[in-house]
Amino acid sequence: MEEGQFWLYSMLLGCALAFVYDCLRIFRRVFSHGIFWISAEDLAYWAFAAGCFFRLLYYESDGVLRWFAVLGAALGMLFYRRTVSPFWVKYMSALLRLVRRGTERALRVIAGPFAAAGRFAAGQAAGGARRGKRAMRIFKKRLTVWAKLARMVLCKRKALRGRKDG
Repeated sequence: MEEGQFWLYSMLLGCALAFVYDCLRIFRRVFSHGIFWISAEDLAYWAFAAGCFFRLLYYESDGVLRWFAVLGAALGMLFYRRTVSPFWVKYMSALLRLVRRGTERALRVIAGPFAAAGRFAAGQAAGGARRGKRAMRIFKKRLTVWAKLARMVLCKRKALRGRKDG
């Protein structure tokens, strides 16, 4: 009787682990990301799966590896993948994509006035910068003219003083 119960637990664990991996697959379909994060997710999943399987073996068979438990988990995964998994992944991914798109649209509507205000402010700042550059050019030209005039006046005064002295 205990062996049958252990076999059932290992099959249920296989189904549960396949379900968790399907949730990970759904997440990847809804939110695409790079190979680094996919690898990190897989590593975390397999560490979780190993921990769950170790816990099953520890509590049910005193830590002794029984190959029929591994076979039971594999059959549980296979059963889940052949029956529930295709529908679960397909329809849950579609539903979550719809929710994500709806949320993105709602956020765009909410953020629209703020984005428009930001674009307006950026345009004004760019226009102000252009006007500021133009004003600085004009100021520089006027300053140059005043500097030249000052030099001319100083040179004439020096020249006039030189005549009076001589």
